[in-house]
Amino acid sequence: MPRLQSGVWKHFTPIIKDGRETFMCNYCSRTYTKNATKMQMHLDKCKEYSVVSQQSPSPDGSSSASIPVPSFSFLPSASPGGQFLIDSVDQRSQVYGDECLARAVYATSSPLTLTDNIYWKRFFSVLRPAYCPPTREALSSHLLDCEYDRVQSQVHEAIEKADCVTIICSGWSNLKETGTIIYIIATPAPLFYKCTEAKEQKYASKFIAEELKEIINEVGPQKVFAVVTDDAPEMIAAWAEVEEVFPHISAIGCTAFGIQKLFDEIVAQPSMKALCRRAEQVVKYVTEQKLLAETFRCWQTTKTRKHAANETVLALPTGSDWTGVVNMFNSLLEAQNSLQEMAISPTLDAEVRAALQDAAFWKELGSSQNLLYLIGNHIDYMKRDDAVLSDVVDMFSQLRYHIGASLSETVLNSNEQKAVMASFDKCQEFCVKPIHAAAYMLDPKHVGQQTLSGEQISSAFYVISNVSHHLDLDEGKVLGSFARFSAKQGLWKGAGIWSSCQHVSASIWWKGLCSSELLSPVASTILQIPPTTGICESLQTHFCSTKEQGSLSADRVQKLVAVQTNLKTLEPSDFECAPLESGEDGKVSFKSETQ
Repeated sequence: MPRLQSGVWKHFTPIIKDGRETFMCNYCSRTYTKNATKMQMHLDKCKEYSVVSQQSPSPDGSSSASIPVPSFSFLPSASPGGQFLIDSVDQRSQVYGDECLARAVYATSSPLTLTDNIYWKRFFSVLRPAYCPPTREALSSHLLDCEYDRVQSQVHEAIEKADCVTIICSGWSNLKETGTIIYIIATPAPLFYKCTEAKEQKYASKFIAEELKEIINEVGPQKVFAVVTDDAPEMIAAWAEVEEVFPHISAIGCTAFGIQKLFDEIVAQPSMKALCRRAEQVVKYVTEQKLLAETFRCWQTTKTRKHAANETVLALPTGSDWTGVVNMFNSLLEAQNSLQEMAISPTLDAEVRAALQDAAFWKELGSSQNLLYLIGNHIDYMKRDDAVLSDVVDMFSQLRYHIGASLSETVLNSNEQKAVMASFDKCQEFCVKPIHAAAYMLDPKHVGQQTLSGEQISSAFYVISNVSHHLDLDEGKVLGSFARFSAKQGLWKGAGIWSSCQHVSASIWWKGLCSSELLSPVASTILQIPPTTGICESLQTHFCSTKEQGSLSADRVQKLVAVQTNLKTLEPSDFECAPLESGEDGKVSFKSETQ
């Protein structure tokens, strides 16, 4: 009998005997240790296997794999006294099973080695003994290619249906770490479009501008209204070229990036750096000495009468986000009483004891922690999935007020306070553009609360007029509709329509309740634009972790991340869950190569 072309493993069932794993032939019940050569030689001579393998094709003409399976207690028998059941998987079912399993692995970001794991193999054997799950090689090659093509077609379909598209681009600011620039299409749901492996170059802004223009032309310039990038100078330099070629498109900076830069510049001020060093000195001194750390723990338990699980843990700054410094300050402030009582001991380092007994040190910690926490909260808020463009103007107005009121209480001197306010002005210039003012004026939640300057209002009108022209709308009628909206007249006279805006997004509000007004397409378009590149930042982390899996080329990594990301955004259609019909053999797009 000719040797098998497929793998040998599916013809044996793994069993544990005397603590050792052996493999039992599914046809004659003979057992072997794990040795593919001997097992293959056995199959070549196995009479029972010979009978099964020579079965005639199924009535529908499709090939099938019929495997007799030992009747364990957890498997149904062919008859009450039968020794085997016969399970078969035809080629069509095998292919469809591979497709569904691969999609589940990608959608859940499961490791590609999942199907090589012995426990998963046993699970599949119990679920469907004759089904042979795809290998890691299959999951990372042809199955991934097919799923990527299928998902990308859905991405292009979603873009085609969208009436407003935003290009989100990020990666140049940390190019040395990742080497990858990510491009997202917001429809407004964020969809991974592509990534570029880039290196620092002399004409970086030109390269970025060309990439952005190419994507805009691929997607369709008529439906792209904004480009959002990180704060890298190369990105900002590319804005002008994009806006020159496409006048209706607004290029804006990521608000979260802008505020993070403001936070970093505050922490970099000499007085704040000195405070951070002093705080770190205290934390290191207490935590790095085992005896002192134990004393601190016992002191807290005695004095605060808290359970050990709720005790304050002194923390050093970790990571690159804003929480590191704030958490350190906060941990010291929570443990202030215990630390100050410990400072009575003459064995403590003189500098540490002086810091703990210095009232000014604790006051500076508290006021600085309040300011940094305030700014950090705004960073996190703008990174949220529900952050909207219209909130940026109001947020900066509140931020300016709170920073101005808090600076004098911090450790910063007068010159440093002026430097911080100058940094704030730069941050606002980067983050707030005319389209933000337009979004603020068009958001029903902000009507009657206008805090815009005359210049901002004028720039907002320009954006509204520009978008109106691009959508081939009568500018005069659009502005007339805007006047009724602002005055709460006509359609907007009743109280009910205004209360409804608290329960849906502003763009849906305009589309669903105000579609009869000529201002509706303009407002819904502007209000769909996201304010940050937050999705790109999470994908950068995902890219790095996927690359660390090893043995995947850059092209495979991009496809895998694209599929994993977009499957979480795109809703599965009904046909994906339906079993294959008998007449669909020719339509199967996956080739079964599981071994």
